[in-house]
Amino acid sequence: MSQSKLLIIDDEPSVIELITDTLSEFDYEIFGAFDGEKALSILKQVTPDLIIIDWEMPRKNGIETIREIKQIPTVKNIPIIMITGRMTSVDDLKVAFDVGVIDFIRKPFSPVELVARTRSMLLLSMYYKESVRQKDWELALLTRNNKKNEMLINDLIDSVDVSFKNTIHQYSFEYKDIIGKVKKLRYSLKNNSWDQFENYFKNVHPNFSENLMNAYPKITSEELKLCYFLRLNMNSKEIASITNKESSSIDIARYRLRKKLNLDKDDKLHEFLMRF
Repeated sequence: MSQSKLLIIDDEPSVIELITDTLSEFDYEIFGAFDGEKALSILKQVTPDLIIIDWEMPRKNGIETIREIKQIPTVKNIPIIMITGRMTSVDDLKVAFDVGVIDFIRKPFSPVELVARTRSMLLLSMYYKESVRQKDWELALLTRNNKKNEMLINDLIDSVDVSFKNTIHQYSFEYKDIIGKVKKLRYSLKNNSWDQFENYFKNVHPNFSENLMNAYPKITSEELKLCYFLRLNMNSKEIASITNKESSSIDIARYRLRKKLNLDKDDKLHEFLMRF
């Protein structure tokens, strides 16, 4: 299991240190930010599994920071725990939950409570990610099965051709009718397969296309389709097989996509797309 990442946002260094020490036995990778601007800067480089944020901070308070976090597609679904010493009324709780906070800890906090709530939220985060991974696996399986069905149709066309070309003249109405119907079936299945895949993909990742296109509006429809497959961690050979293209063509398309996304050579395309 990969190491969980936590982002702690509090204007008091002693609080960040105390939280870090309290959670030290669990070997989390912890990032600290003393204000909202620094936190937003860190989130451009790191995708944590959990955010713990103070309400009262100078310049940009916790609520304002959360509102900005929720506007960033790549990190908006990260669970957030609000921690505060004074904003603890029912109305305060409503404000926090309305902006996307999913749990609340009062200062001064109990180490036992902090550990329990942190582990609970990380477990929830893990279950969510596992659910998405399972659905991604189902999507990849659906795509491969659709390709197998297309290959079966092609085999059927070849079999019809071989079986009937000696008994039915290849220019006759009967022959053209049989081949025409099989080809229509193949075309229909191919279109339905893509529609089925795209609809399923959008159900699993409802905001992926919108978020990606908002961030990179110059992406073409073909590049977006490629991003679907790459989001499922398919390699060039698999994508080439599914799209009836050469692997070299997919490699070129991936290279151009990386340039359009402004990725460095060390950036993994699949992991980058997973953030949307």
